[in-house]
Amino acid sequence: MRLASPLFALSALTAILASGNARAAEPNETFATATILAPGILTVSDQLVQPPDTILGIRNFLGAIVDVDDDSSPLGNGHASGLTGVPTQNGSISFVISGYGDDDFVGSHGESGALDVYVQTYDSFGDPANLFTSSATLAPGSVEEYSFVDGDAILGSYDVYIDNLGYFNVGADIDYFTFTGLTPGAPFTAQTFDPQSVAIDTQIGWFGDSGFLIDEDDDSAGDGLSLLAGTVPANGKVTLAVTGTGDDAYLGDHFASGPYELKLTLGADYAADFNNDGKVNAADLAAWKLAFGPGAGADANNDLKTDGADFLIWQRQFGSGVPTIAAVAAIPEPASAALLAIVFATTALGALRQPPGRRARFAAA
Repeated sequence: MRLASPLFALSALTAILASGNARAAEPNETFATATILAPGILTVSDQLVQPPDTILGIRNFLGAIVDVDDDSSPLGNGHASGLTGVPTQNGSISFVISGYGDDDFVGSHGESGALDVYVQTYDSFGDPANLFTSSATLAPGSVEEYSFVDGDAILGSYDVYIDNLGYFNVGADIDYFTFTGLTPGAPFTAQTFDPQSVAIDTQIGWFGDSGFLIDEDDDSAGDGLSLLAGTVPANGKVTLAVTGTGDDAYLGDHFASGPYELKLTLGADYAADFNNDGKVNAADLAAWKLAFGPGAGADANNDLKTDGADFLIWQRQFGSGVPTIAAVAAIPEPASAALLAIVFATTALGALRQPPGRRARFAAA
């Protein structure tokens, strides 16, 4: 892989070293870029990722490795590689990047992630010549080879630095999610789970509208997992951040890695809340009508079908999670077998009147 042409001068590299090289965030790395979840979505899966731990090897004109470095780069999180004062002879620059532990540079590693590479060349008098930059993604089992010639660096030297932070702000991954369409005033619990039993150690933060921390939890769910409780704000939104334990500033300063699940539970778990919005109302009846028949689209009693038994459960739970006045005003009457018969008849008649094409579309939905 050939590095790009010079993009900026030595002063730019100096500025990078001094400022810490702020980066664009992954889509949900900050409160402002939180993943917005559609109403009804109460469980989300993601993973916490660590930047790759690199190793750097310098090649001579025969292709042999003549120098190696693990963690000497002034950029990155302390696990990025760098070497200085490498002689160029005829202006040739050649090096390879791999993951930690791959001392033979054959791809024997499990590291992965985005990298930025900086090469500063010097002429035969030791004065700065050119600054080259390149970006790459290291994958498990892969190596990144670099080889090019800088005519301004004949009989000179070069420095090479790796920045392994990629899109991370400080050191590792953090994920923000905003749950929407929730019932204002409803109690909720938020909990992390370890679906692949990798012993991930999480921390949850709950944030208000302007990004201020309302509450947090480290390991109340046991085994390093997190659990916190609260009340849905008036806007019907809850924003949560999942990070690794110890990241109290919620910037990604942690060492946790692996997949996790984040689940939001609203108040009581109503079996007839078919659209998962934390309340049982007319919208759930509409969902039941649409799903009526074989299948568990609106299955309140877990018998893997949507039928009259599920309607009766909806009728008993109607108004749950709904403010009292609204619930009373909307309670269906009469609550009797006659009403159930009417609903069945209406559903069946609608199905008979639909042309086959429409019926197939509804079934697919």
